[in-house]
Amino acid sequence: MKKMIFFIVVMIMVPIVLTLGFSVFSDKITFGQGGNSLENRLMGREVLIEINGLYKSLDVEEYVLGVMSGTIPADYDVEALKVQAILIRTNVLKELQEKNTSDAADLSYQYLTVEDRITLWGDKHYEKYESLFERAVAETAGLVIEQEKSLIMALYHEVSIGKTASASEILDEDIFYLQSVESSRDVEAKHYMNLVTYTWEEIGKLAAGSLESQAPEQAAEASVEPTGEDSQGVSTDTGKIPLSIVESTENGFVKAFSVNGVVLTGQEAMERFGLSSTNFYVEEIEGGVRFVCLGKGSCLGVSQYGANCMALEGKTSEEIIRYYYQNVSLVQYGAYNN
Repeated sequence: MKKMIFFIVVMIMVPIVLTLGFSVFSDKITFGQGGNSLENRLMGREVLIEINGLYKSLDVEEYVLGVMSGTIPADYDVEALKVQAILIRTNVLKELQEKNTSDAADLSYQYLTVEDRITLWGDKHYEKYESLFERAVAETAGLVIEQEKSLIMALYHEVSIGKTASASEILDEDIFYLQSVESSRDVEAKHYMNLVTYTWEEIGKLAAGSLESQAPEQAAEASVEPTGEDSQGVSTDTGKIPLSIVESTENGFVKAFSVNGVVLTGQEAMERFGLSSTNFYVEEIEGGVRFVCLGKGSCLGVSQYGANCMALEGKTSEEIIRYYYQNVSLVQYGAYNN
């Protein structure tokens, strides 16, 4: 009798244990093997890329995986990673179309090989992050963003100034889907405020480079009398270099910046002085100057930090995209092309 009861209990418990075990490990077991794996969600359109001296054809989805790995923090929520996968895919396909190419060398992105990704994330975290990024690409496979039957410029940045910028403010062009939206959690981000400090000597050298980059006639008109021994009219030893914001938007994005009389665009100043964004001001400190920058990146389109905050609050990738871009559609690229 006891044997019979034991046998019945075993027969009941085994299916329960197996079911529970499968539910716990199902994602890990099925991912990469079932219908939702990246291998089974390839687009069928290829990108030709040179890797270690050899040319190789990658499916667009494989290329997206390698590109997006270097464009967003790996520890972000999977819904934020899915947003990034859709943005990268949209931009890659848009470039392939507009440039009529299949060569990765013609594209604006840097592809990270498996070896690159191991170096980026470390041996300890590689498998975990690779699985998350593969999942983000596979679960959004083929999805792109369009407006009025055209792929959009899927712009993004790391951190906004607490709200994103409109295209009219940054690009002097009114692009309907690139409007300013609140992204207030961004002020909590590590890179919300960034400080860059230079001595007067360093500023002098950078200012000299600014003068050299101008057309000869423009530099001649803009230069001032030397205050030191520098041949470009700037001091690299004892003088202070005149720096001033000539024009900025109402939200603080610099449009024109004067360096010793030479006027740079905000973008040129950002690149020249290694700033995190064009939203900055400059203040004098002992022995030099300090640039105070808000935000990181262009502040156009999706804020990656803001997107991750929304994902952690339970928003889906589609909801996040529709928040940051105005009146857009998410469609399958195959359906979009037909």
